[in-house]
Amino acid sequence: MPARSNRLAFPACLESDEGGSVVVSFPDIPEALTEGASEQEALVEAEDCLAAALGGYIKDRRDIPQPTSARGRPLVSPPLLIAAKTTPYIMWRECWRGISSFAKELGTTFGRRA
Repeated sequence: MPARSNRLAFPACLESDEGGSVVVSFPDIPEALTEGASEQEALVEAEDCLAAALGGYIKDRRDIPQPTSARGRPLVSPPLLIAAKTTPYIMWRECWRGISSFAKELGTTFGRRA
């Protein structure tokens, strides 16, 4: 699976379960857990699973974690359309956090009228 976006390429852990399925988990996105009959199928399923988990982060207005180092693990990215929707959200969160910090330093809140 080629990484489509470094910011959204998350390392995946693959383990075989007792039934012979391959289970995929993401250390950085604990809500994302899926499986497949083979490693290849599991990694394909992992893209959709990751997309759903990222959607949950956005819906809940949570920060999307930075991916950690792959350390030999495969990298999984969400489908391009999801990445295209997620990237502006990440930028907005980072920008808003910067504005809020700046406003606190000035002793005010952003968006309030005097």
